[in-house]
This record gives sequence, C-alpha cells and structure tokens, in this order.
Amino acid sequence: MQGSKILAQQTQVTSSLLHNLLDVIEEVQQAQIEIRNLVKTSFSSPSVEKLDLLLCFIDFNNGWKVIVTLDMTCLNRGVYPSAAVPYQLQASANGTHKLLPESLSTQVKAAVDNLRIGFSRIARLCKCISQVVHSLST
Repeated sequence: MQGSKILAQQTQVTSSLLHNLLDVIEEVQQAQIEIRNLVKTSFSSPSVEKLDLLLCFIDFNNGWKVIVTLDMTCLNRGVYPSAAVPYQLQASANGTHKLLPESLSTQVKAAVDNLRIGFSRIARLCKCISQVVHSLST
C-alpha cells in the first residue's frame, strides 16, 4: 500500500512538472510565431538547480539585439512562473556588445511591472519586451 501511495505521489509531481514545462514551451513557440522580432529562444541550465529561459529580440531598423534572461527554476518544482521577471538584459548592436541604454532597461522594467501576475505570463512578457525593443527605432 505504501509503495503505491509513493508511486501515485511521484506520478502527480512528474505530471505537474511536465504540464507546466509544456505550458511554457507552448507559450514561447506561440510567441515566436506571433512576434516577428523574437528571433531566438532557448533554455539554459547554468547549474543543476537553476533553469533559465533566454529570449532574443532584434530591432531590425537599427540592428539592436536584446537578450532577456528569465529565471524558470520554479519549473523544477512543478510551479508555473506566474511572476517571472527578467533578471538579466544584454544588448549588442552590429555584433558589438554594448551597455543597454538606461532608458531601455527602465522601459523594460516599467513595462514588466505593469503586467498582471498569472498564467500566460511568458507570452505577455514576450509581447511587452518586443514592443519596448521595437520602440528603439521610433
């Protein structure tokens, strides 16, 4: 009896892990289809405990490439990243790494702060950041 209870718990945890991970992957894939300047996405695991999602946006008018890193470690516990925020922003223009213009960093932070917490957070973050990056050329 004890063994089947443990198996049921492990199955439930695994199901939750996969469900939330697949939700995030689906959101990212949909965002790539809908958002023209979201040109690359990838997961990265800098350590055993940490999971990051890297989102790369390009402003096609001025050549800025902005890479946003989101902490997705909560997915390791089966928790959807409903309050995810960028913890790292990198920028380059014409292949040269540059400091992100303070105004862009401030704009991204302000835009993200206005997003509501909850499901579809990743898709909404992508749209929000895309608009800020696009505004670089206007």
